[in-house]
Amino acid sequence: MAEPIEEGIFREIDEELRNEQFAKLWKNYGKFFVIGVGIIVAAVAGYKAWQSYDLSSRGQQGENFAKSLRLAQSGNEEAALDALKALNNEAGSGYRMLSSFKAAALMSDQGDGAGARAAYDKLAGDTSLQSVYRDLAVLLGAVQGMNAGDDKADLTARLTPLSTGNNPWRHSARELLAILAEQSGDKSKALELFKALSEDPAAPQGIRQRAGEMSSALAE
Repeated sequence: MAEPIEEGIFREIDEELRNEQFAKLWKNYGKFFVIGVGIIVAAVAGYKAWQSYDLSSRGQQGENFAKSLRLAQSGNEEAALDALKALNNEAGSGYRMLSSFKAAALMSDQGDGAGARAAYDKLAGDTSLQSVYRDLAVLLGAVQGMNAGDDKADLTARLTPLSTGNNPWRHSARELLAILAEQSGDKSKALELFKALSEDPAAPQGIRQRAGEMSSALAE
């Protein structure tokens, strides 16, 4: 059974597609995509940080990161950003990466899309990070670019390498590529991508369900 947040997304997808307001759909739905990926990065990056450091260092850095999260949750986002920047300057690679992702997400929440994109671009270009994290930064940066109305051909070129082979983000990349195809007027390509995703047993359930909704609406 879908989670409540997914059920809400599906209802919005159905309503917006029936009204042929795809742009509005993305505006409303894109933030949930970011939330979903943000949960994933918090888990994987947190595990990476746990692997990387001795107990005492890990405990202090973890507490500092938790403090920044508490500040953000209480609505004090500026203080949270300051705390994350301080942690970024003093932490080892694991928590430095995690604090960078969280800072970018906070900037996005505050409406600073340009700042968020710059942060994701920096992460994407950091060769000291494993490819899974660099690719995630590319994916999240592309979401920011889509929301900002960046060139669709450029965004497509950035996302295409992530959509191939066994890339761990391939299903999310294909979903974004389908949205870009529809926004570019290539309905047949969008339908092809959404249909393939809806029938892919390896794709996460939420993506399959959304793709099924999208392909059904586009086929009408």
